[in-house]
Amino acid sequence: MSKRTSKRIVIKIGPGSLETGYTAAVQIGREGLNPQAETHATLPPAPDLRDLYRRWQQAYRQIGAIYRIKPLAGVTNVSDVAAREACQVLSRQLRDRLHHWLNSDNFRPIREKLLEQLNPQDIARVLLQTQDPLLQRLPWHELHFFQRYPRAEVGICALEYQQVTYPGTRSEKVRILAVMGSATGLDTRVDETLLSSLSDVDIHFLKEPSLEAFNQSLWAEAGWDILFFAGHSRSRENCAQDEMGSGEMSLNATEQLTIPQLKHALRKAIDRGLNTAIFNSCDGLGLAADLADLHIPQVLVMREPVPDQVAHAFLKGFLDAFSSGRPFYLSVREAREKLQGLETRFPCATWLPVIVQNLAETPPTWRSLQGKAEINRSKIHQFADAAIATSPLKPPVKPSVRPTAPQHRFRQGIGVGVAIATILLLGRQLGFLEPLELKAYDLLLRSRPPETIDNRLLIITNTDKDIAAYPNPTGKSSLADTTLLALLDKLTPLQPQLIGLDIYRGDLETDPTLATKLKATDNLIAICKVSDSVTDTPGKPPPPEFEDTARIGASDFIEDQGRDNILRRHLLQLGPTPNSPCQASNTFSTVLASRYLKATKGIVDLPFTRITQTAFGGYHNLDVEGGSQIMLNYRILRNPEQTTCGNVIETPADCITVSEVLAQPLEQLRNSVKGRIILIGTTDMDFGAGDRWLTPYTQTPALEDQASGVFLQAQMISQLLSTTLDTPARPIITSWSEWQEMTWITLWALIGGLLGAYANKPLGMRLWLHLGLRLLIAKGVLLLACWLWLTKAGVWIPWVPSALALPATGAIAALTAQSRQTLQNQNQNR
Repeated sequence: MSKRTSKRIVIKIGPGSLETGYTAAVQIGREGLNPQAETHATLPPAPDLRDLYRRWQQAYRQIGAIYRIKPLAGVTNVSDVAAREACQVLSRQLRDRLHHWLNSDNFRPIREKLLEQLNPQDIARVLLQTQDPLLQRLPWHELHFFQRYPRAEVGICALEYQQVTYPGTRSEKVRILAVMGSATGLDTRVDETLLSSLSDVDIHFLKEPSLEAFNQSLWAEAGWDILFFAGHSRSRENCAQDEMGSGEMSLNATEQLTIPQLKHALRKAIDRGLNTAIFNSCDGLGLAADLADLHIPQVLVMREPVPDQVAHAFLKGFLDAFSSGRPFYLSVREAREKLQGLETRFPCATWLPVIVQNLAETPPTWRSLQGKAEINRSKIHQFADAAIATSPLKPPVKPSVRPTAPQHRFRQGIGVGVAIATILLLGRQLGFLEPLELKAYDLLLRSRPPETIDNRLLIITNTDKDIAAYPNPTGKSSLADTTLLALLDKLTPLQPQLIGLDIYRGDLETDPTLATKLKATDNLIAICKVSDSVTDTPGKPPPPEFEDTARIGASDFIEDQGRDNILRRHLLQLGPTPNSPCQASNTFSTVLASRYLKATKGIVDLPFTRITQTAFGGYHNLDVEGGSQIMLNYRILRNPEQTTCGNVIETPADCITVSEVLAQPLEQLRNSVKGRIILIGTTDMDFGAGDRWLTPYTQTPALEDQASGVFLQAQMISQLLSTTLDTPARPIITSWSEWQEMTWITLWALIGGLLGAYANKPLGMRLWLHLGLRLLIAKGVLLLACWLWLTKAGVWIPWVPSALALPATGAIAALTAQSRQTLQNQNQNR
């Protein structure tokens, strides 16, 4: 079990800005000791964070609630469900954007240092040192870091700080100066009751005092431990600081108070032991900034307007935890997390409490405020380490050890390897590993180097703007007859090799002029859709003008239905049922590629190795009866700016919109069109929602992030052409035979078993570090081999089962060898 320690983590952000990025550094060490580790990093620009926060802040302040703040100019409280939902949506967006920002590669050194130095059991104060007012307001506690470390809490620190020299409390009771300010619309009696219920306290209440009375109380000779304020308060815009201060609080119905107005009294109170200020009021970061200039040890405030019920609930939770002996920071976290139960009525209630910390000071405990000594555990560790270092120790007596015979270790490693390999191969045959293998295959695809653009194709996209500019009066098709006719009239003189129309027109009444054009354009290929009896999907007929079946291709794709619906395979041919309105046996991509190859190179057949077995690569129950298929080897350019297709990752070729084709002169288009395969397809969501597909490169399953079918048709055509014409040929992705895959998996299981069997270290941390390093190197070699085979040769070889076999056999073989060694030693010592 890991030893629990108290850690202090200081993350300094700045100089910089959201527009230019920030420098960042982290220091990590035990409480009360010098830092043990430090590293530096940067944060990339994130200018959208400012606007996103302002939008959330505006939505939050529009929620109908009784806030402890003066009414905000220009903000109207809207007490309805829609306002709360808008606030919650924006809060999730802000949280996710903050997490994404801190998850950038630039910040990786700090993330890795934190993971290296901290245990989940540690008590940790995470102190964010920055002068940027917006960064101080962000919901840092929402980061995943604080889920991993449940005993950690965040605080804000100024860049400038100074230790306070004071004698500490001179009373056995905690002395509290409680100021109940202007309470118009509020119920500060609850605050008063909660404070009065504390034991071992000496409380002096000031109810709506004058500035003079407040000032006089701060000068009290006995001093104070805690300054408490409840009532109305606010911060000035952006917490701007000048001689008037950053924030103000309402003492009574007529007097507003800023910290600089009482700076002498407050400084004297701090010198006499004032340790903590608690502002259970709205928008207190401005007040905290002013108090930080006076070097008060810590301030607890609300970062935004706080509803009255939330203020009461937080105060109760904090006082209960802190007065019972819990650390200051953990008391704040516990009280904050309890507010989650109120968030259905008061969204983002857990975002409000924030600690502003003097970096030179250590947070108090309830005992320390009572003048009682705390056990300094860091000093105990120091004394213990020194005692161990100076104590005369007798050298340990090494037991007589007879190492296990090498042949025994070899047999153990082989035996464990064969056993684990057998289990994995059986599970693989039953399909248990298929989801992992498909995800690993996608990962390998995405990690391949970028490729060049395919200049044999051009994609004409019918976008939402094109549909709006050239509307179809019937509304039945995304491309009006007049628009299609104009496109064909524009393209035909430019001598494209082929034109592929990836838009269904089989059930439309066609304009007579267009019908004549469709019949006469011999290099125009249309689509239809074959009926699917399995999914009960009706087919779509080809356009009636296409009497020659050689000018028709099936638009059907073969996605991984029943798995994750990702398009990984490429359908070449299929067998339509007799009652299907589409009787095409070749797919759209096959027809276009075959005609292109025959016209340009005289190539008639596509000599590819098809998938014919139900087990192929990571697949273990494929339906290979429905048609001829291969794996789809995506051509990814990596940088969408290489093409004119916008942010589409899956395009292998350049794009041009319908409007651009119709607007540009012929000579400007000639080089882009002549001799190429021209694909025409719709990308608008309203018309093309059914033609959106998940790919290995899809970032989210949202419909707008899926690839339009016309880009995937281009991928398939490009694959067929590149495999046949490119030098060197771009490979079709294949896999090993079943016995080759079994041999490969068994080999890696044996390697893991032998590494574990020969890890000749005593059972303990040294053994696992030694073995872990060896296994890590072996897994790196395995990953590199799988990546090279796929990238260079187009062969999909088993990665997941081999990667599972290595650590499993290594660990089991090591434990088996160590158990045998222990038994031998026990027998020898008898």
